[in-house]
Amino acid sequence: MDFFEHQEVARKKTHLLVFYFLLAILGIIAAVYALVVGILFFLEPEEGGRLVIWDPTILFFSASGTALVVFLASTFKTLQLSGGGEVVARELGGREVDINTTDFHERRLLNLVEEMAIASGVPVPTVFVMDSEDSINAFAAGRTPSDAVVGVTRGCMTLLTRDELQGVIAHEFSHILNGDMRLNMRLMGLLFGILFLALIGEIILRSAFRGNLSSNRKEGAGAALVMLAAGVGLLVIGYVGAFFAGLIKASVSRQREFLADASAVQFTRNPDGIAGALLKIGGLNSGSLVNHPMARDASHLFFGSALSAAAFATHPPLPQRIGRLLPHWNGEFRETSLRPISEKSEPSPSRQRQGGGRVVPPALPGMFLDGGGADLPLRSTEAFESLSSLHPEQIELGEAIHANLPAHWLESCRSLAGAQSMIFSLLLAQDDKLRNAELSRLRRESDEVTYRLVVQLFNEVNAVHSAVKIGLIDLSLPALRHLSPAEYARFKAIIQQLIESDGRVDLFEFMLLQVITRHLDSYFEKRGPERIRFTRIAPLRDKAGILLSTLAAMSHPADEEAVRSAFAGAAQHLRETYAVEIPFKSAHQCGLDTIRDALADFACASPIVKKRLLEACSLSVMADEGVSSREAELIRAVADAIGCPIPPFVRTAKLV
Repeated sequence: MDFFEHQEVARKKTHLLVFYFLLAILGIIAAVYALVVGILFFLEPEEGGRLVIWDPTILFFSASGTALVVFLASTFKTLQLSGGGEVVARELGGREVDINTTDFHERRLLNLVEEMAIASGVPVPTVFVMDSEDSINAFAAGRTPSDAVVGVTRGCMTLLTRDELQGVIAHEFSHILNGDMRLNMRLMGLLFGILFLALIGEIILRSAFRGNLSSNRKEGAGAALVMLAAGVGLLVIGYVGAFFAGLIKASVSRQREFLADASAVQFTRNPDGIAGALLKIGGLNSGSLVNHPMARDASHLFFGSALSAAAFATHPPLPQRIGRLLPHWNGEFRETSLRPISEKSEPSPSRQRQGGGRVVPPALPGMFLDGGGADLPLRSTEAFESLSSLHPEQIELGEAIHANLPAHWLESCRSLAGAQSMIFSLLLAQDDKLRNAELSRLRRESDEVTYRLVVQLFNEVNAVHSAVKIGLIDLSLPALRHLSPAEYARFKAIIQQLIESDGRVDLFEFMLLQVITRHLDSYFEKRGPERIRFTRIAPLRDKAGILLSTLAAMSHPADEEAVRSAFAGAAQHLRETYAVEIPFKSAHQCGLDTIRDALADFACASPIVKKRLLEACSLSVMADEGVSSREAELIRAVADAIGCPIPPFVRTAKLV
């Protein structure tokens, strides 16, 4: 199963979750109705002492009131979580790690997250540390990759070796790539609505005790008794509802943890890494427990079991997880020292291991050069695998890119002014005349320091590999998230003017612009994931024709016959899958506005439809059995622009 299929499963599980939630609500309504009937009978018993079980009026008001309370509470929590993963991280007591930190443990953590982000093609998540938690645990939260965060406990950051920490980070990135985060956030909102009834019960109970103590009258005591009964009833109902909702949450989470463990091994080709982290959890007194009160609501987000209650266990038992990773494990946990890993005590990096370990190439002159865009052989099966999953070679590529980036490039990506300048330099035109016009406009719109830095960076990054350019964008996004809304509006206006002012826009730069604005718009405008409106290709046949025709024309310029042939091969792939004819579009039908509209519509398609489109896009540029790095990264930009970032095409992303 690949990323797209996992995302489709997660989407369907969301529907199943809502169904189970509604069933739980029906059960709670029935319990509330019984409670109200019982209280009314206590206050005004019917003649003969007979209890009236069926009363449509009481049922109507009980159902309406209960549903309204749960709905409003769930909506409130969901809106609160609309701020993305940062909201969850801060509620859990997390502290955002400074991207310019010099602390050994924090720098190592950030480097691993950045390497994994470059390898998987997603924006670098914001990183948080839970300073008050000495256990070993971690989580990923967010509604989309644009607002995702990765959080770790202090114990996770300081007690694990680099390989072990990388295994944990790979596990969390699996949740990001497989679409689990959105389901997890939905769970938090729904569970809060049910638990809110218990909170109301607690409030009523406190009022009842205060009323009973402050009143000596019989009537006051009776009212307090009624309030006591109502409070206890709501408390029981709320916690019973939360209990069953917790069981649903646990059943949804457990299998996904096995999957994320396996994915981490697949990504890193190192089962000892993530297994070592689990062994240390088993050998630590605090294990993976999280003491923060919010941990109860967010337990399903964590790497390990954050709670001690087995009834609500959201994770499989440690022995089961370790046994799957290390079949010959002897059943003994690893004694875990509370002494933090130091730079001197850090074992040799796994990149230096022999026998199947990862090897990061040394820094070589010109290793980032694009090679003139020469075509490299790439079979369709290789392209499809690169689209659908993350492989160890892509992790190696992410490590290689990150390890060999010049220090001043990294410094630029990690500062507000530098990140903006880096983006400006990446979007400048290749044509000298057009670029000079863009630089003149930039000089007027910004300042002399920015202008000079952009010129310097352009001269340095202009010839680098396209995979490196996308990596630099991903590295710049965390800093750009710290722009104020006014600063972001100004930044966005400048890049729009840079790329559109001359009326001639390079398609690759245009697609990079779509990637940048999509991620930042989602963050600043608090946009949630696009609602799925298309589960078939038929309503999008014209949009597919625009994208496939554009890619075919870009890959085979000045050769109309080759363009038609490339398009036909791509259209045939969709016809075989969906039995739909995709119309060819001429150049004047494929303007930037129509391309932008096509991308926006495909962003609202189901994961499987997106996958088939991207497979067709790959075939469109591989008609000659060759693909340049620029073409491969253009497909990645298309994927990111429709909301499903994909890893680099390794065969076309060789840096040496």
